[in-house]
Amino acid sequence: MEHTNTYTLYGDIVTGGCIIENGAVAVRDGRILYVGPMEHAPIIGPVQDWTGAYLLPGFIDIHCHAGGEIWCHEDPRAVAAYHLQHGTTGLCCTFYRDLGMDGILAAQEKVKAAMMEDTPSILGVHLEGPYLNPRYGSKPSEKPIAAVREEYMPLLETGIVRHVTFAPEVDGTEDFLADLLRLGIVGSIGHSAASYEKVRRAAEGGARCVTHLYDATGASIAPARWDGTIEADFNAAALLCDDLFYEIICDSMGVHVRREILQLTKKLVGPARIIGITDACGGPGGSGDVNFEDGELMGSKLTMDKVAKNFYAAGFSIPEIAMVTAGNAARLLGIYQDRGSIDIGKRADIVALAKDFTVQCVYMA
Repeated sequence: MEHTNTYTLYGDIVTGGCIIENGAVAVRDGRILYVGPMEHAPIIGPVQDWTGAYLLPGFIDIHCHAGGEIWCHEDPRAVAAYHLQHGTTGLCCTFYRDLGMDGILAAQEKVKAAMMEDTPSILGVHLEGPYLNPRYGSKPSEKPIAAVREEYMPLLETGIVRHVTFAPEVDGTEDFLADLLRLGIVGSIGHSAASYEKVRRAAEGGARCVTHLYDATGASIAPARWDGTIEADFNAAALLCDDLFYEIICDSMGVHVRREILQLTKKLVGPARIIGITDACGGPGGSGDVNFEDGELMGSKLTMDKVAKNFYAAGFSIPEIAMVTAGNAARLLGIYQDRGSIDIGKRADIVALAKDFTVQCVYMA
């Protein structure tokens, strides 16, 4: 992590949907003043030469539970520091419904303190639940969670919640989505087996994103009408909505999303609506970037530099990777005017990435 805020960088700059080879970025007081060819660049502050490496916008991870073996509800500062080393300059600490209301409120207070005091890479909180389909979010012994307003309003009114995942088939979530919109919070649909009609209604009602498309989602209970045919499940219904973004957990093994399904998704909706996430969960280290517990899939061990590498292996270009690891998330959260791309006037949140996707240096305004 580089702490200086006035400098000039040389490298292959990924900006505006293209790569400026042998380019330069000039930064003063944490703001970008120049982006363009090296030969025309003003020299501002010390020059740091990353020739041969990519200069990409700092990664933005909107769905992250942990860093290494530390969970966000335990120590959000430590989680943010862990992911900052891997190029993540914007992080949403994600809390799952099993923490309970009191646990989530306590965790949000830790996040709020970190944001106000010393951890600028934390953008806020993502709440995953509590209004999820019992088939994809509650234990079998638990009753479905009723969307009672007084249960969730204390969570939302802290002022740091960026987006919330809910299953649109849960009773009361239309009113819940209206509350999110009123508070300026992004509504994400997921952990769901909603019908086409309910997915469409949520999208028309203002939902903006799908939480980890293809994971913890499925078909409605109704069977196919005819043998040999299929019905539109939650995922197909979501892909038919023109204004949604789609989170993708892109691990190297294709466990969360098979490589061919990712390629089909890109062909259907284009890279401008795909958001790469880690969904990182606490767990022991070791080989691979997927967490398994007793043979069950338990999230990932991803960092965003690995996410970028895995998207590249799936056929995404370097400019497209800048979109799916930074720009699209910034657009979803409404912060693209300040983050998510290397452009004049924006924050100098930049990661120098070797051609093998090894992080060389991270700059943050």
